[in-house]
Amino acid sequence: MGTDESEIVEIWSSPTSFKVHHGMCTQLSKFVERIAKVFPEIEAARPRCSSGVQALCLLNNAIGKAKSLLQYCSESSKLYLAITGGVIVSRCMRSTNMMEQSLSQIESMVPVMLAVEISQIIDDLREATFILDSSDEEAGKVLRELLQEDVSAIDSLEFSEIKALQLAASRLCITSPKAILIEKRSIKKLLDKVGDSDQSKIKVLKYLFYLLKKYGNSVLGEQKDNACAQEEGSYTVCSQSFEVDSRVGDRKFGAQTNNLSRAIIPEVFKCPLSLRLMYDPVVIESGQTFERMWIQKWFEEGNHTCPKTKMKLVCQSLTPNTAMKDLISKWCM
Repeated sequence: MGTDESEIVEIWSSPTSFKVHHGMCTQLSKFVERIAKVFPEIEAARPRCSSGVQALCLLNNAIGKAKSLLQYCSESSKLYLAITGGVIVSRCMRSTNMMEQSLSQIESMVPVMLAVEISQIIDDLREATFILDSSDEEAGKVLRELLQEDVSAIDSLEFSEIKALQLAASRLCITSPKAILIEKRSIKKLLDKVGDSDQSKIKVLKYLFYLLKKYGNSVLGEQKDNACAQEEGSYTVCSQSFEVDSRVGDRKFGAQTNNLSRAIIPEVFKCPLSLRLMYDPVVIESGQTFERMWIQKWFEEGNHTCPKTKMKLVCQSLTPNTAMKDLISKWCM
C-alpha cells in the first residue's frame, strides 16, 4: 500500500490539543500512534494473501476513522461535543474494536517478534475503557436538560438558559471573549457542513449559537465575578481540568492498578519471547522454557536457534514443562 507513517497519523502532542473529551481522545491517539509505528513493519512482512490484504485495508480504514474523530474533537464546537458525549464514547469504542479486529487477523501473518508486539497492542485495545471527563459530562447533562425545557414558560426558560450556559461555559473553558468568538465560529462551521436532511442537528446548533449571542456577556460577567482564570491565548484552565479528571480516572481504576502492582510476575514465569506469563510452558533442546504458541511460531518461520541463548538447535522438539506449569498454577491461585 506504500502508506508512510506520516500519512497515517498526525500526533497530537498533549491533551489540550482536543477541545473536549481530553481523556478519551488522548487514549485513542496513543493507540493510533502505536499502530502507526508498526504499520511499516506489517507492510514489509507482506501479508499478501487475500485475507491479509483485506486485514491491512481494514486497519488502514480504522486508523483513518480514528484520526477523523480526533480531528473532529480538536476543531468542533465545545458545547456540541459536550451534548453528544455519548456518541463520542461509542465512536471511540468502534474505532478500537476495528483496530483490534484487523490486528487480530494480521497477527498470524507476520514474523514472531512483530506478532508479539501486535499481540501486546491487541491486549491493550481489548482492555480499553472510554469514560467521559467529569467536567464534560456535567456540561453535557445541563445542556441536554435545557434542550428538553418547556418553551412555553418563557420567564423560567430564560433563567434556565443563563444558568445552563454559565455552568457549561465554566466547565468547558469558554471563559473569555476570544473563547466565545472561537466557539461561535466552530458552530458556524458545523452548520456549513451539516446536510439539510439533519434538521435536528441544525436546530441544536442554531440554538447554541443563539445562547452565545444572547447571553455571552452574562457568561463573561459571571466568570469575572467568580475570579475565573481566562484562557486568553492559552489552555491553562483546560489543562487543570484535564488533570483533575485524570486523577478521578486514576481513582476509578485504582483497584485494578493496585492488584497489578501487587501481583508482579516472576521473571521465571515469563516467556522470553513475549515477556508475558506462560500458560503452556515447553522446554526446547537448549534447556530454555517458552510459551508453546510463540516458540512454535519461531520455528515455523525457519529459525534453527534458541531465541534466548542463540544456540544452534539440532532438533525442534517441544517438551511440556509440567513442573513450571504447576508452579505457575499455584502462583495464580
